[in-house]
Amino acid sequence: MAVTQENLAEHYSRSYWEPIGLGRAWAEIEAGRVADPETELTLREHAEFLAEHLFGTLRKTPETPDERISVIVEDFYSAREEQEQALPPPPPQLPTFEERLDARMPEVLEVWATSQKGHITSRLVVEGLLQYQWPLSTIHQRALAKAMRQAGWTSRRNAKTRLWVKND
Repeated sequence: MAVTQENLAEHYSRSYWEPIGLGRAWAEIEAGRVADPETELTLREHAEFLAEHLFGTLRKTPETPDERISVIVEDFYSAREEQEQALPPPPPQLPTFEERLDARMPEVLEVWATSQKGHITSRLVVEGLLQYQWPLSTIHQRALAKAMRQAGWTSRRNAKTRLWVKND
């Protein structure tokens, strides 16, 4: 089957024609700057063709196994080391919900609650005082309710809202 501009994508590797576009790839083939896809290539010619069009250059193949191993070590291990060095340091560990709860109950809660206007809800305590993301898991909701009761607060509700009220 003859390769035409319409069926070029079927006969050439996508990594060859995609970066430059099918039109430019076809122009290269017509100008004779790439091997004729219909001709039979030897293994070496095929490797040269792929190396030139996929990777840009063809490196000389080392003659002895020791040389080949050194090329692998230089090419791949140095790249891995560079990637490892380029990784950003892990973010600092944020305190867990329990650690925040222990650190702010009951003393900080009392001071914080006096500065609030309106009802003190569980969500307001979690987001405002504990600086933690709402909604909470069931385990964390239970821990919050226990800590609030131990700090002297009682859960109440009206027609619209569940709120915490300080025991007198």
